[in-house]
Amino acid sequence: MNYSTTTVLFLTLLTFSVGCDVFKEPDDRVVIAQVKERNLYLEDLEAALPEKLSSEDSLNFVNGFIESWATQMLLLDKAELNLSLEEKDVNAQLEEYRRSLIIYKYQSKLLRQLLDTAVTSAQISEYYDNNKDDFELQSNITRAKLIVLDRDSKDVEKVRKWSRSDKEDDREKLEEFCIQHAKQYHLNDEVWVPFDELLAKIPNTSYLNMNYFSVYNYAHVQDTTGHYIIDVKEIKYKNSVSPLEFEKQNIRNILLNQRKLELVRKLEKDILNEAINKNEFQILQN
Repeated sequence: MNYSTTTVLFLTLLTFSVGCDVFKEPDDRVVIAQVKERNLYLEDLEAALPEKLSSEDSLNFVNGFIESWATQMLLLDKAELNLSLEEKDVNAQLEEYRRSLIIYKYQSKLLRQLLDTAVTSAQISEYYDNNKDDFELQSNITRAKLIVLDRDSKDVEKVRKWSRSDKEDDREKLEEFCIQHAKQYHLNDEVWVPFDELLAKIPNTSYLNMNYFSVYNYAHVQDTTGHYIIDVKEIKYKNSVSPLEFEKQNIRNILLNQRKLELVRKLEKDILNEAINKNEFQILQN
């Protein structure tokens, strides 16, 4: 911990609301908070304190950490007093959790080593074609351009012209202009985006909504801060089939998860067969 963080830490400890004293134990560990016989040590706080926090954030973190620790200890005391010996016996659950955690870590390590993460476009397309009913849009999406210019821009007309043009030369001019002069822009009208996200970037008007863009594919509005130019190439509506391009990453994740499950099943089957072949596993009674 650097000097400034250490200073903030000790200021916090001195002013902490529970009013506990910072003192040394015989083992030289610094105790910074105490709940009955339980102690919170400075080294525990240091280990938890994130790096590169501001003085104010460090102060807030320390207070929150100590209060959270104290709350947990007090809850633990209440639980110890109010639960029966049988209810407090969690050894079986702890052992089950330990086994599950170790197995999970081992399987994760094997998956990192063995999983084929290459998913081809053909595999994505095949999955999409076979499962189109699963890809229903939950909201409206669009392919569109959006350009935001300063209120006093003298280039509005040529930007409007370029934005509506399909000529490659005009597209290049528009991109070059936007990089240098636009306040904000989205020019890739081959990419599907949620329609609400697009509308959120323009002034709230009574007429610019889905009904408007169902009829018109272009809009130019302005407010006191700027010009907003929207050129809509295509819209897909809620509850219709989602386009492949919008689902590619989702399908890739689905295929990878399927591979993970298949690989885990194979690993489990192989390890069981290996144990049987080596006489390391047998069912003694049936």
